[in-house]
Amino acid sequence: MAKPTRSTGAIRTSAAGRDLRSLLHVPQHDLQSQLASRLERLGFPALRAGQVQLLSVIGGLGRDATVDASNEQRGVRLSDLVSVLSLPKQTVGDLLDELEDMRMVERFPDPDHGVIKRVRLGPKGKVWAAEVKRVSAATEQRWANRLGSKKMRSLRALLEELAATVEGPVVRANGHRQRG
Repeated sequence: MAKPTRSTGAIRTSAAGRDLRSLLHVPQHDLQSQLASRLERLGFPALRAGQVQLLSVIGGLGRDATVDASNEQRGVRLSDLVSVLSLPKQTVGDLLDELEDMRMVERFPDPDHGVIKRVRLGPKGKVWAAEVKRVSAATEQRWANRLGSKKMRSLRALLEELAATVEGPVVRANGHRQRG
């Protein structure tokens, strides 16, 4: 069992006794707090987890992104979003409606198909994505300053390797699968 320690009035558990979920939560919480604080200062609304996940995929921020910088203007089809996110079409559509109302995303006709719509980041979504990247990079640098650059490179390499083994193949916007 983890040994509680006191620090600045709060009870903390020593890292050695924590389970994996707990250990992964600490840096994730730190990054999420930094992001929430920065985005709130810039006037962005608080987004739900599903909205953030959807924006990340559309903006190419996540490993399972279906779009990259070279085809950002082509956008992403709803069917690709449903596939990547493993959510029902109606749920993804509802999330897109909400994000479109906030001007975070925009829908436009698929140039290859008259009926199908594609989705891309709108102007506010692009600013949001840039801030997410900026805060993520700053947080990673802060962690590197604490751990040392060699340990941070090792941590990143291990996390990338773990993510690739857990994620499996990635569906790209062109319908091709890419190994994760």
